[in-house]
Amino acid sequence: MITAGEIFAGIFGAWRLARRDPSGLIWFDSSPRGVWHSFWGPALILPGFLVLQALDGTFEAEVLHPLAVELIAYVIGCVAFPLVMSHISEGLERSHRYMRYIVAYNWSQVIQMAALLPAGLAVHFAPGHAMALLNVAMTIVVLVYQAYVAHQALDVKPGAAGLLVLLDLSLGALIQMIATRLLGA
Repeated sequence: MITAGEIFAGIFGAWRLARRDPSGLIWFDSSPRGVWHSFWGPALILPGFLVLQALDGTFEAEVLHPLAVELIAYVIGCVAFPLVMSHISEGLERSHRYMRYIVAYNWSQVIQMAALLPAGLAVHFAPGHAMALLNVAMTIVVLVYQAYVAHQALDVKPGAAGLLVLLDLSLGALIQMIATRLLGA
C-alpha cells in the first residue's frame, strides 16, 4: 500500500515540474515499486474525470452502463500509453529513463486535473467566450506541461517530447472514440 508521504512526494515533484523546476524529478521513486505506486496519481483524479464526463453529458440518460464503459476506458487509458512508451523509449535509446518518465507522467496527471477541472466547471457553470478561451488556454498549458515532463524525465529534445504528447493525445482520443461508440453516441 502507498503511504501519504509517497503521495505527497509524487504530487510535490509534479508540482515542481509544473513550475519548470527540473529538480522536481528527485521527488519521484523511479524503482519498479515507485512505478506501480505512481498509478495512484490517475486513481486520485478519477473523481475529477467522472465530473468532467458528467458535465459533457455522458450520464444524462443512464448511469450504470456509461459508468462501466467510462471506467473501463479510463483504466485502458491509464495503461495504454505506459505500455506503448516501454517500446518507444527503447527506440529513443531512453529505456534507462523509462521508469522515471512513467512515474513523472502518472503523478503529473494530478497537476493537470487541478488545472483542467476548474476550467471545465467554469465553462459549464458560466458559459461564454471568456470561459471557453480560459478552457482552451488551460488545455494548452497542460499540453506544454506534458511535453516539459517528457523533456525532463526522458531527457529528450523538446520536439521529441511534443511528439510524445501527440501520441498520448492520439491514444486517448482513440480510446474515447471506442468508448463513445460503445455508448451508442
